[in-house]
Amino acid sequence: MLPGGSNMMRSGASSQRTNSRPAISSTSSFDATKAKSGPGLFSLVGLAQPTLEVHLAEDLLFLHPAAPDEISDDPVVQGTVTLYLPKKRNLTHLAVKLTGRQDISWGDSVPYESSITLNKEVQLLAKGQELVLGKGYHKFEFEFLVPSSTPTSERSVFGRVRYTIVAKAKGIGQLNGDISSHEKLLFLAANPGGAGPSKPPPPLDHRHEGLVDDLGLYTMACQSTYTMVGGLILLRFELVAPPSHVVLYAIKVKINQYFHLISPSDPNKTSEPPVDVKTVMHLDGTRSPNFGKVEKAVLASYAAARNDPTKASSPLKVLQPGQGYKIHHLARFPNDTVLRPSTPTWSNASIRVRHGLALEVTYRVLSADEVRDGQLVNKVKERDDKGKEKIKDRKKLVVSKPFEIFSCMCFVDSLSLPAYTRVDPNLSPTGPLSRVASSDGLLQRFDVGTEEPEKPPPCVCGYQFRQVIKFHSADLLRELGEEGLTYAPVIKDSDSPVTSPSATYRETRTNPFFRRETSYNDRLGLGPTSPTSPTLDATSSPPISPPVQDASRSNSA
Repeated sequence: MLPGGSNMMRSGASSQRTNSRPAISSTSSFDATKAKSGPGLFSLVGLAQPTLEVHLAEDLLFLHPAAPDEISDDPVVQGTVTLYLPKKRNLTHLAVKLTGRQDISWGDSVPYESSITLNKEVQLLAKGQELVLGKGYHKFEFEFLVPSSTPTSERSVFGRVRYTIVAKAKGIGQLNGDISSHEKLLFLAANPGGAGPSKPPPPLDHRHEGLVDDLGLYTMACQSTYTMVGGLILLRFELVAPPSHVVLYAIKVKINQYFHLISPSDPNKTSEPPVDVKTVMHLDGTRSPNFGKVEKAVLASYAAARNDPTKASSPLKVLQPGQGYKIHHLARFPNDTVLRPSTPTWSNASIRVRHGLALEVTYRVLSADEVRDGQLVNKVKERDDKGKEKIKDRKKLVVSKPFEIFSCMCFVDSLSLPAYTRVDPNLSPTGPLSRVASSDGLLQRFDVGTEEPEKPPPCVCGYQFRQVIKFHSADLLRELGEEGLTYAPVIKDSDSPVTSPSATYRETRTNPFFRRETSYNDRLGLGPTSPTSPTLDATSSPPISPPVQDASRSNSA
């Protein structure tokens, strides 16, 4: 059943899938009160004008990028065009156009570079065909085949990719002019499920065991039920038996976001902006591990610590020889405003993103002056005789690994039909929240049940932290197994002071057509963050590869 409650009649007997397949239906019995933009009062006085409106069966499609020698599962855009005529008219031309526009910000003298990523048009009337349509509403069905290598929807400080669908009819407007519908937004996201049935993003299970002279045997793991933007991440860390007196200052989990820009007009023109570091966890004396129990009071204490940059950060733990230390901490990946999903290998995207996950442990081995007869002397001295903080004695254990993170729209509810319930969950005050961009570029939150036009589909970012924990934390809060991935640890001296707050996110007001980024506190609804930015970064990652082009396509071109 299509919008308006009337059934469709397909033109043509063939049901084979093609790039586009129009179908036509005409009716004058459609109830005008059911239309979002009907003629209203103007039809009563004879001033109504013809209107066009596009309806999509789904405004979110999942792409399955595949290698050129593999068969890809390309999604199909399905929808209808509703044409209202205030009187009998002859229709000779009606078309629907799907356009993908891309803007890349190079950050130099050129503000941005614009290009077309997708351009498809379907004619709903055959050449030379003329339809005599009476007064009322008339519906036409259309389809588009979207290649899986198409760049996904993107918005970041370095550019955006936006897809719109517009219908156009010629010769039926005022003075025999043309009429067009409003732009209908279409969202494309990469689905890690591959060809065939859609699946949720894969889990994250990065584990490592190592031995360091200062710390002894240690184990660490970063886990997530679904590796997606806005999802959960659980850190497990354990020191078995340190051989000496050790002060643990901080434990951090960071995501290093690498952008690689390729000019659509000149493939040799590329740019790699500086790495964008997002701090997901920052545990120290003022931010204790939550051990999987996230309460509003705990989140408020974290926000208070971030918003007070003048407050000195106390050590997380002081360990004696042989004293073990074991924690686990549950946190959340940043939302899609500041953390973009990874770009698939076989995508033709010009704005490419890759990620690395890093765990940092900042510590210091106590000197002989601070320990006598195996016991601590009074209190750990954090400043020397001149009053300067002892920074040079601190060391870092850094474990890093490249990883892929997927779109927040790849939520399980987005990949399958919703379950039947007595109450519509979209109308529930505790249900998912979708976000729209306001005129000033800021993110706003609305209930899904409201009639807010052109809003993006709901994603996991719209859920509250405790809701995501309810959905995805059952498999996380368990003990570690024996299998896992390993990394190469890096030990280095910290020659710069450790700043107390976690990352604040970059403002993008220089590019007015991009949405402004917000802080982690804003996402939690706990107020603004301090203006301090992270200064530590000790990860490395292999260079990003440009999109692979199909040799057969390039030769034919």
